[in-house]
Amino acid sequence: MLVLGVMDVPTERKRHCHPIAYEGGLAMFVALLVGLCLTYWRQPEFVFDYHLFIAIVIGAAATVCLGVSDDLLDLKPWFKLLAQFGIGGWMYYNGFTIEKVTNPFGGELILWPIVGLVCSMLWYGLLINAVNMIDGLDGLAAGVVGISALVLAAVAWDLNQPIGIILGVLISASCCGFLPLNFNPAKIFMGDAGSMLLGFALATQTMLSSSKSPALLALLVPMLAVGLPLFDLVFSFMRRLIAGKHPFTPDRRHLHHRFMAAGFSQRRTVLIFYYLTAFLGLVAYMVQKMAPIATFAILALVLIGSYILIGSLRYLENKQTSQNQ
Repeated sequence: MLVLGVMDVPTERKRHCHPIAYEGGLAMFVALLVGLCLTYWRQPEFVFDYHLFIAIVIGAAATVCLGVSDDLLDLKPWFKLLAQFGIGGWMYYNGFTIEKVTNPFGGELILWPIVGLVCSMLWYGLLINAVNMIDGLDGLAAGVVGISALVLAAVAWDLNQPIGIILGVLISASCCGFLPLNFNPAKIFMGDAGSMLLGFALATQTMLSSSKSPALLALLVPMLAVGLPLFDLVFSFMRRLIAGKHPFTPDRRHLHHRFMAAGFSQRRTVLIFYYLTAFLGLVAYMVQKMAPIATFAILALVLIGSYILIGSLRYLENKQTSQNQ
């Protein structure tokens, strides 16, 4: 990328002080693709259905192309969202679908196909954008997704989903291989190509697990495992809409920005996110073994804890501002 001159130039919204090469997500995609191909070649009967394999490869390639186009051309938010929904639709028609949801009081609800399609498209769009939005500090997105992918791989192990295990291990390995160059001070960025790819991969892992258990229960596990970026996405959208702004308007009020405004260094903020992701991942792994009503109760407690966290950050921000004056 240095040779091609593809550089991320500093602006008032960015933390780095000098141009840094990006599109490291292309290397992550190649690593993931090579890993999938080698696994399919070595263990085709045990691990992969060829139809699923092709769907994942094409879906991942389309996501990376969308990310690269956004990096280079700065695509309109509505166009990116429609493209992400299209990718979700492609995955739906190739078997990555939500067919039923959990009733917390017992039993299951079968979804109409059109409802399953809409839910699948929304889920892909939600996770792709959630990971994309937390990619604001060196090493943050790669570390958080690497931890979350391992959690989902452990869940896939319990559900006897070899493809989910392999996908989780490959995602985590790609993140770990990228982190030494991306951790503060970063030498290369993944770009939207990388962050969108990671969001796509997490969404795909989730859909694999939903084929073994009712979707709402299966989706609650990654909601906990990827709780911080999902909460940040929803909170950011609500905050902007209340302020009368477009939900995709960029700002410096994301959760990681607020930690830094509260006085934490960039490295410490990233490490705190790693810790919180690992904690939520452990909770997610435990609740998938519990009754549905217990899962919903724990999710409610996590949401309450998130609200308290926001309140604590507001107090620390005000304290830090008063000290600086």
